[in-house]
Amino acid sequence: MAGAIGRLTGWIAAVKGDLGRPGGPGLVQYLAVSSGFTIVYLILEWLTRVHELEASGITLWSPVKALSLALLLLRGMAYVPALFLALLLSDILVYAVPKGPGSLVVTNLAVALGYAGLASLLARGFNFSIKRADLRNVIALLFTVPAGTFIIASIFCGLLVLFGNLPASTWWEAVTRLWVGDTVGIIILLPVAMAAFSWAQRPIEARPRVILLNSTIFLIGVSVALWLIFSIEEADDYQFFYLLFLPASWAAMRGGFAGAAAGVCVVHLALLASITWNYPASTFMSYQLLVLALAFNGLLLGAVVDERQRSDGLLRRQHAEVARMTRHAAAGAMGVSLAHQISQPLSNVAMYLHVSRQLLTASPAQPEQVASSIDKATSQLRHAKEILERLRDFVSRGTLQPAPVDLGALARKVAALAEDDARAQGVSVRLDLASAPVAVVDALQLEQVLINLINNAIDAAAESGQPPGSVMVRVAKADHRARIEVEDNGPGMSDLVADRLFEPFVTTKQDGMGLGLALSRELINAHGGTINWATAGPNGGTRFVIDLPLDPEVARGP
Repeated sequence: MAGAIGRLTGWIAAVKGDLGRPGGPGLVQYLAVSSGFTIVYLILEWLTRVHELEASGITLWSPVKALSLALLLLRGMAYVPALFLALLLSDILVYAVPKGPGSLVVTNLAVALGYAGLASLLARGFNFSIKRADLRNVIALLFTVPAGTFIIASIFCGLLVLFGNLPASTWWEAVTRLWVGDTVGIIILLPVAMAAFSWAQRPIEARPRVILLNSTIFLIGVSVALWLIFSIEEADDYQFFYLLFLPASWAAMRGGFAGAAAGVCVVHLALLASITWNYPASTFMSYQLLVLALAFNGLLLGAVVDERQRSDGLLRRQHAEVARMTRHAAAGAMGVSLAHQISQPLSNVAMYLHVSRQLLTASPAQPEQVASSIDKATSQLRHAKEILERLRDFVSRGTLQPAPVDLGALARKVAALAEDDARAQGVSVRLDLASAPVAVVDALQLEQVLINLINNAIDAAAESGQPPGSVMVRVAKADHRARIEVEDNGPGMSDLVADRLFEPFVTTKQDGMGLGLALSRELINAHGGTINWATAGPNGGTRFVIDLPLDPEVARGP
């Protein structure tokens, strides 16, 4: 008793310190939040008082624990006294539990301390935030809460036995009931709050018509499943429960974590409405455990769907960034070639202007020759302008940033990017990555090289006279070096193009700039590697081979 009073005194001192610190809640705000929380807590306890165990205040459905944990996670440990007061008033006003003063204080103090510890473990140990709904957060919630509530339930029921409020023979039954009620309450309702914060931070992108359609399909699925569960008398009570997994999984697949949280909550509320007053406590608890399994499945699936969507979005942004950096990098790689390309037309312009001036001096009465010379100069200027326009978006070359990279994962990523285009052209892209090594390379630059080679291979394979088109990407370790091969079954390389394949502006594509392979060679050379090509077989086809040192002294910049 003295220890409990000491803890309560320490809380009060902590609250005073919190209220007095800069940026902390003011006294009026603290009292308003605490009062509102207590009122809502008592109302929820009164509404959800189902299957209470022997006037102990232990029920099989306790949504107030989700409210308590949310308060501590959002507002901090300064509100632990508010939770303690709500617990105390609930025992006195709602349940009228026959406890002595010492039992009232100590048992409720244990619960308040337990949830303070659980909130602290989530927030500080797992960096959990109720305002985030990412996969890491969801896993932390789903695996920490059941363990934490079990410990709290065990201690609380042990104290009840110690104070004589609960027979020792019913300790385990009390623990399981309290654990189930508290865990289900938190796992069902706290994700709804997490989803609400996610909605507030990121507006829903789906169209209202799509949301309405998905919701309708979900509700129909839930209704059919509940009808089958409870309408067929000769069936086992739980025989058709698995059918509820279908609409819950649908909600998760279509709506991500937010859809899963809302779907699981709706399923649970509908199930509660069906079993609360018509089934005994043992059946009620069995259904609660099944709902817990349903919630785990739906919430994890929804979080994985969101994570996949975020990864896809990041991949698209990275792809766009690679394309942008390629344009920048090409400027440096093509600098010498650009100077060569425009030096000739500019020299011709100077020559024609010089001839025009001489003609004006020597034969001012013959303007036709002067006009012809000026026309030729103008033509050369247009030619130079066209060359510059082709490269106007390239401004500088990026620097290499080498790091250990799984070449197999990198090849798999690039192949995934090219998959849609390959499928549209009737080309299959196969991978052989069984012995792919890890090499120290600039992942972004090497990714661009692979994009160039695989896209070229797909285009070539699409022109094959022997469909279907096929592209094979191999990554392996060869003599302390990494080897990457990109092979297609296209028509092969003409002799005219083959002789100048890696030169700038050499291309067989109608709209191509002829920079891809030239840039690729520059990037591979910067890594201390080589890139070559060969005919893939007697019927044509082309194989590009890249050899890279596994741990090179690559250049950090030009």
